[in-house]
Formats: sequence, structure tokens, C-alpha cells
Amino acid sequence: MLDDATTPPGSFGVPTSEALLRAVHDSATDLASVRDRGLILQALVRRTRALLGADMAYLSLNDLEAGETWIHVTDGVRTRAYAEIRMPLGTGILGAVAAGGTSVHTDDYLADADLNHLTDIDAVVADEGVRAISGEPLRVDGHLVGALLVAHRAPVVMPPAGVAALRLLALQAAVALEQTRRAGEIADLRTAAHEFCDAAARGAREAADAAALLALDARLLAAIEDGGGCRAVLEELAAELAVPVALLDAEGAVRSESGAAPQQESERHVGSEHAVEGGRGCLVTPATGARADAVLARGALAVGLALQVEHELAEAADRSASTLLDDLLDDSLDGGPSGDRAARREVAEARALTHGVDLRAPASSLVVLVPAAERLRSVAALRPLVAGGGLVTVHAGHVCLLEAAHHRAPADALGERAAGALEAAGVCGLVGSATAEGRGAGPLARAHAEAAQAARAAQVLGWRRGHVDRARLGIAGLLLGGHNEQVVDALVEQELGPALAYDAAHGTQLVETATAVLEEGSRAAAAARLFVHVNTVRQRAERLGDLLGTGWDVPPRSLDVHAAMRLQALRSSRGARPQR
Repeated sequence: MLDDATTPPGSFGVPTSEALLRAVHDSATDLASVRDRGLILQALVRRTRALLGADMAYLSLNDLEAGETWIHVTDGVRTRAYAEIRMPLGTGILGAVAAGGTSVHTDDYLADADLNHLTDIDAVVADEGVRAISGEPLRVDGHLVGALLVAHRAPVVMPPAGVAALRLLALQAAVALEQTRRAGEIADLRTAAHEFCDAAARGAREAADAAALLALDARLLAAIEDGGGCRAVLEELAAELAVPVALLDAEGAVRSESGAAPQQESERHVGSEHAVEGGRGCLVTPATGARADAVLARGALAVGLALQVEHELAEAADRSASTLLDDLLDDSLDGGPSGDRAARREVAEARALTHGVDLRAPASSLVVLVPAAERLRSVAALRPLVAGGGLVTVHAGHVCLLEAAHHRAPADALGERAAGALEAAGVCGLVGSATAEGRGAGPLARAHAEAAQAARAAQVLGWRRGHVDRARLGIAGLLLGGHNEQVVDALVEQELGPALAYDAAHGTQLVETATAVLEEGSRAAAAARLFVHVNTVRQRAERLGDLLGTGWDVPPRSLDVHAAMRLQALRSSRGARPQR
């Protein structure tokens, strides 16, 4: 397991998504096939220690009558005194996690003044040589029953991915405790059936119900193990109860449901319900009675585990897509195919194929500028656009979308659809697009730079939403990619300020006339375009000469004036000032 973990210096291990999924699979297999709680918990603690690269791992159980939590299973502990710790609830790391119901971590336990220390416990910790400790609570049916901890004999930090992995394994440990507790209940019922003949029939029924629930637990875990996720768990629950089962979110809206569940809220008659741990929602079903309650209680644990697995895998997929895009856009991959550079480019392009992007054909690159708080919502809104193959991820402070051009429409059409998807989702986003003119990572990197430049240039021009590309902005617009709105204001004011002010004050059309003269090449052609007499154009041109200076309509000055007109037109096309 350690071979699958990346362990930065000075930190616990950071498990890969594959290692984490394998640990979940192995624990689920134990739960389905092993009946001895001690063996299940020992294997889970050992697996936790290996996955996080810890010196030791241990699991405690709460003794509420004594007000203590005591270490029940260990792996890697050297001293007997440490393995037999009984910690008052609320003290140290162990007591704080077991009583507080939240994650607790310290880089150096004995030096951590924020913890509630006990002198005799500190001595035991010092003899064991423990420095860093991280723990997650074990919660069963809403009650704290213990804690799962890992420790290191050096002061190290716990990375976020490690915290998520420890939390997931703690959830499995809670499932194991609940399942084995119920298995013990079954054993007690069977013993009682043999000892009391007059209760044999009743005991047999109870044992059969409990056995059926244990079999349901195995099927629920198998559904998660097979990758079916939350929907597969709901289907198993619906099959067990022979009625629909749905998962509602905190607002009461349907988050997921079994295939037979009614679609309309008015058709849903709730008989039983059970909250899912962590505020992830509530399971509801028309079924009533003790058996329905018991099924939903087990289903809630399984749904919580399925949602956690889905979340971890989604995060791993996002990290994978972001890393792949970083590699594809790496400038060092561009250039001649020599040495390690060519090999790295081939690897990146092969990885792109796993996401449905074949860089042997031209590709479309979109750069989306959105507020930081809207990036994840933007990714969710854009993902349906690349369902046939492509990447959508956050990269370098903006959202990127990559799709092989032959899959769908060209980049400009894809950009329009992306802008529409953002608007439908209520996200104010500005989309720049470009097509990689060539094959491989090099042209793609250049297309991404062009799309980013177009989006930034439009942003300078005051745009805050919609789609833009190089053809729409032209050279004048793209030259602004590295500047800001003040640059546009200064350029327009310097070249056109007096004429704009005159038009505003007198209701004239001098700037429009100047644009026609420069674009048509003659006053006669400009007059035809404007539907006025050539003398009118001549008079306006003379007035422009008074305002802008002689030679405004001949090179090289005409190039500056025309560029300023182009910028003013682009800015006006989306509003002269940004939307607030």
C-alpha cells in the first residue's frame, strides 16, 4: 500500500485515488465475508496505517459510564502502556476526537499548548516517542462511539487528502462496529432460541430478519464496491422494501432516487425516513414499520459511504484532468521531437486519449473568465458540453475546456454554446475560444494562449459575459490582452476625444463619418455608405481636421485613429462600462 502513496517530506502519506479505492474495496470485502469484529478492525487499522504512511494507527471505543475512551485495536504501537491508554473524554487528541465528534490534528503533541494535557498520559506518550497525531471520530446512528487515529514519531503535518482518506476509513470502521454489533445480537438471539423453547418461533423470526438485514448490508457494500454509487444503493433498498426509495437534499429536493420512485413531489407519500450522516440529506420511502426503519438505517450508512466515495473519486478525477492540462500546455513540450521532451509529449497526448481528446486532429480550446467563487459551478455547467470526450477543469486561475474539434462544431460554435450554458446556470462568465491549427500539444498550447488573450482583451474592453474570439476582436482588440481598461480609455481619448465630445454636444456624426472615410478609402465611397452628399462628407472631414489635427485621414496618423475607432466600437458593442 505504501508503494501507491506519495509522501512529501514532513507529512503523512497522500494516498492516490487508486490506493484509496482499493482500501475501500478491501474493507468492504472484509465486512461481507469476515464475522470476527476483532479481525475486521485489526485489518482496517493496519490498512489505515499503511495507506497514510504512519508509524502507528489505533482505534478506541467510548465508555460513557466511566467518561473515558480506551484503545481497543493498535498497529505499530511499541509500549504496553500506550496500547492500554484510557483517556478521559475531552482530554488530549484521543479524548477530544472521541468526545467532540470532529477532526483533530497536532504536529507535535507534547509541545501543543492548545490541548488539554494529563501528566501521566504525557509520560506514556513520551515513552512511546509519539509526536504528530491525527484523528477522526467514529459515529454510529448519530452517536459518537470512539475514534480512529494515526500517529508519527516525528513532527509532521496531515495534508487535506490524508484527512479525507482518514475520514473515509473512519466511516468504514463505524460501519464495521455497527454490523458486528448487530451480528452479535443475532448470535444472542440464536442462543436464546435454543435455551427457551417457548420462544423458539419468535426467536427464529427475529434471527431471520437480522440475517436478512446483514445480507442487505453485504449487497449494499457490494453495490458501492462495483462502482454503482448512490443510485445503486437506492435500487438495492427499493428492491428490499418493494417500494420506491429517494434521497432528498437539505431543502427537500430529490437528489437521487430508485428507478421506480415517483417523479412528482405530489405523488411521493413519505412513510419512513432516516437522515444521512454529515448533513448529506435524508432517505425517504412510503414503507412503514420497524423493518422499514431498520432498512433505512442501514441504507443511510451505505448512502453516506457511497457519497463519500463519489466525492473522493470526483476530486481525484479533477486533479487528474488539471494535471493533464498542465502537461499539455507546458511550453517545454513545444519544439523539435528530441530526447525526453518528445517522450513527455507522447505520454501527455496518450493520456488525453483516455479523456476522449485525440490530439492527432485539431482541437478546440476555451478559456472562461469567471469570479473565483463561481469556478466550480462553471465546471459543472460546462461538463455536459464535452460528454462525448473532452476536458473541463480549473487551470491557472480560470476555467478551461478542451475538446477535439472533429467531435462537434468548430471552436467559435462551441464557445457560443459554452456562453449559453453559463448564462443558463446563472454564472457571469466571459468565454474566449481558439482552434489548434495542427496536431499535438504544441498547437494546443498556442490555441489556449490565443483564447486566453481574446478573453482578457474583451475583459479590458468592458465585457463581462458572452463569447469572443480573434476574428471578432481583430488585431486592435487582441493587442489589449496584457493591459487594462485604463489603457483603452487613454487610447480612445488621445485619438478621438475631441470628436467624441463634439458629437455628444452637437448630436453630429463626425466619428461615424471618420470611420467610413478610413474604411472605404475615399470621401465619395464614404458618402455612398452613409447615404449623404459628398460635400457633406467633405465638410465633416474638415471639421474633423479642426478637432483631431491635419492629416488624421492619411498614414501614419490614420492608422492610430482607425485603431482607436475599432476599440471604441468593440467597447460599445458590450457597453462602455463593465457590469457591476
